Amino acid sequence: MTMSIAVNEQKQIVNVKQVERGLACMCFCFECGEPVVARKGEKNEHHFAHLNNKESCTIHPESILHKFAKQVIMQERYLTLPSLPDDENSEDKTWQFDHLIEEQSIGCIRPDIVATVDDEMMFIEVAVTSFIDTDKADFIKQLGIKTVEIDLRDIMTQGIEVPSEEAKDYILDCVSNKQWIFPAPKSLTIPVAPTLLVESTYNCQTVTENNINESFDKSYDTYRFTINHAWVDVRVFKSGMVSVKCVNFNHDVIEILKQWRNEGGGQYNQKYKSWNYFKPFSDIVFQRLQEMDMTPTA
Repeated sequence: MTMSIAVNEQKQIVNVKQVERGLACMCFCFECGEPVVARKGEKNEHHFAHLNNKESCTIHPESILHKFAKQVIMQERYLTLPSLPDDENSEDKTWQFDHLIEEQSIGCIRPDIVATVDDEMMFIEVAVTSFIDTDKADFIKQLGIKTVEIDLRDIMTQGIEVPSEEAKDYILDCVSNKQWIFPAPKSLTIPVAPTLLVESTYNCQTVTENNINESFDKSYDTYRFTINHAWVDVRVFKSGMVSVKCVNFNHDVIEILKQWRNEGGGQYNQKYKSWNYFKPFSDIVFQRLQEMDMTPTA
């Protein structure tokens, strides 16, 4: 099997047609990460080969597409999405992202991309063969974070080349291949790849609409700190999330919480007037709060 795809020094997916011949391609194997050379002779089909001449790695097209989709979104920093289910405006909208973090753990899940738009967090999931299941959708509903899933199966079935401008446009600007997981329309059906048995990689407690408050809201420990002469209430949830609320408004404390949000990812919860941080950064937030605490000791 010949390898037509590799990864360049910027960790971007490239086709052998896009690079210089030989070692000048400065590329690495998509699968094992070892250096490759671009063999672009006149007789054989152009392809990448390992520098150490070992046998070509098996590269799965769905893995290439999944990585390419994330690469495109991270580079272009936008997506055209259908209107939100609870939005009176039914027109499609282009969402420009302020911050993007790839594969960041949020509690017991790891979204493909965590984006921030106007101080609000959003999850972006890229689906080729593995789609969001009910347990994961329930956990996202717990968090109350906008989540969109992009279905890229048509790129595979239609034989669209990856990487290519056609695939890029389909990922960014096509709307029919995207759906909101949260907020979700009442008739939402989570798509499942028909030939793939998906094994969950997280161990969240299954939460239904009737027991969300009982199983999630009460499963936390509460702390109070004094920071910059202001009371700061902190809830440390069993999932690893840390929720921070400035009881009496203090501009300096709010600015610190915003800075931490930009540093490690987080979300402001308008309903509870609190700042939420997730694993692994939530551990750092809690440690910093302990170090800044000015509560008098007896």
